Amino acid sequence: MQEIGKQYRRDDVTDSSGFLRRARLHQSKFRAEILQVPYDTYGNYLNRNDAERGLNFYSDFGIFDAVKKYRIYNKPLYSNMLRSEHIPFNIFIPFDYDKKFCKNVFNEFFSNSIKSIDRIEIEYAPEPKENYLNDRTSFDAYIEYTCTDNSKGAIGIEVKYTEKEYKLVANSKQEKDIQDSSSKYFSVTRDCNLYKPDAINLLPTDNFRQVWRNQILGESILLADKGKFKHFTSLTLFPKGNSHFTHISKEYINLLRENNNKFMPVTYEEFFSVCNNHYPDNRFKSWLDYLKKRYIIQE
Repeated sequence: MQEIGKQYRRDDVTDSSGFLRRARLHQSKFRAEILQVPYDTYGNYLNRNDAERGLNFYSDFGIFDAVKKYRIYNKPLYSNMLRSEHIPFNIFIPFDYDKKFCKNVFNEFFSNSIKSIDRIEIEYAPEPKENYLNDRTSFDAYIEYTCTDNSKGAIGIEVKYTEKEYKLVANSKQEKDIQDSSSKYFSVTRDCNLYKPDAINLLPTDNFRQVWRNQILGESILLADKGKFKHFTSLTLFPKGNSHFTHISKEYINLLRENNNKFMPVTYEEFFSVCNNHYPDNRFKSWLDYLKKRYIIQE
């Protein structure tokens, strides 16, 4: 049995709910007890050798091959079991192997309005960027679909684990765009007519900025590609223990004129439960069992 490893003593200072501490310990135990490999620095880190073997990723469906095409060894992605950057690969790559399964899962959230799943991408940003938000904003996962009425739609997915809000980086392009009322952020926000009039005072703040950017990236696709897409949904996927996104999601919805599937907060627990209703065979059941064991923290 490998050691659970060192834990970060200030986790409860960073997150008073205790979820960050519990999640770090959960990932440390998964590494020690399931993967049975040593840790690096903290219990939730794989050493480089094990990280380059792909142990942060599920071992089937070509997931690690997809990761290697996306990025060569990168410690946060390959080694940090706690950081959410790796999770979209583990959850969404397998759907590309059975788009009917994917359709059945998403139809439970979209009232059976999806006829087919047409495209699934990880870390997707539309190009050329100048036509959209003119920055590096991307979706963690991205799905295009055809509706039962033959119109086209897209889902932009943001995947979180323990993360909360984040601060603006001083002198970054994002800070400049936030401070420039003529930037794409604000022109798309005005043109999409999605938000209540006073929402613009809150959307650029730390709590809402990332949710807002993901939303308006999708809205920019509707505006730029209006002949192709009729629907866009921004979906944020997070564990129910992440109380920050539980709270912020409710507040964000109150900033919308009306929702109509424009923004959809979904917990891991809800999503995996729906997957459990539709998995097509034991190969997918094994993958789903892994996801639940890997990311669901028992209270």
